[in-house]
Amino acid sequence: MPIPNSCPLCEAGNINQKTVTSHVFGDKESNRAFYQCMSCDVRYQYPALSPEEESRFYNAEFEGFMTSRSGVSGGWQGAESHIAANRQTVERRMQYLLPNITAQSDILEVGCSSGFMLFPQKAEGHTCMGIEPSGFFSEYVRSRGIDIYSSLEELIEKKPDKKFDVIQHFFVLEHIADPLSFLNTQLSLLKSGGKIIFEIPNVADALNTIYDIPLFERFYWSIAHPWYFSKSSLEYLLGKLGQPYEIILDQRYDLSNHITWARDGKPGGMGRYTDKLGVEIEEAYKQSLINNGFCDTLIGVINKIS
Repeated sequence: MPIPNSCPLCEAGNINQKTVTSHVFGDKESNRAFYQCMSCDVRYQYPALSPEEESRFYNAEFEGFMTSRSGVSGGWQGAESHIAANRQTVERRMQYLLPNITAQSDILEVGCSSGFMLFPQKAEGHTCMGIEPSGFFSEYVRSRGIDIYSSLEELIEKKPDKKFDVIQHFFVLEHIADPLSFLNTQLSLLKSGGKIIFEIPNVADALNTIYDIPLFERFYWSIAHPWYFSKSSLEYLLGKLGQPYEIILDQRYDLSNHITWARDGKPGGMGRYTDKLGVEIEEAYKQSLINNGFCDTLIGVINKIS
């Protein structure tokens, strides 16, 4: 496949670009590939979805696509099942959210899906609002007393003076065509001293970089993701914002999940062998991946000081 002329993030030239894979999960046309920029270390999809393709995908196809990736256990069949499927996710995220959110904050979540993160935050006394482009979940979230908008643009139009203490999003940034503009818009919606807190996949994920599992390689690189960031490419992006930031490494999936990938070549398996291996082994494995940089998740915390 032809090498792109330049990196869409740092604009480094053709000589710095190399092909990563032509396996793009969900690409019906089979005309896309992922590339790595050797200058800023970002991985990116080329050609990217057109605005029309992107709109159609998120308005009509996204939940079905996610079900095809995560199966029934992902809870994408409905709001209640999605909330139930993400209880452990809430517990994990609260470990780094709580130290970063003061009492009675104004919180905006971009890409709030079923609202499973916002509902416990609202119950703690925070004022919560959401952005969700898909109508699949938005009516449910609205019915439970949370204001929700289809886009940041709609929110800005309808509440031009609204400012937030915290803007959070989880596995959203990698879906955004222009991540720098996306983050700058959020900075403009923050109060002074406010924070953007987000999660994205880490392309250094052990399943991608250490273990040679062909079926994982065909699964991992998704049509839904224009970008895959490493710690260094995320540092490059956040450095362009001109605000202090922190990057935290985390591991979502356990040893049982990785054994399932190695044995069966498919997702799933969380906790499958924990009763045999022991919780200590599972936690030690996760911590080892974090310590060595081969974890699956990057957490960004951006502090607005000006």
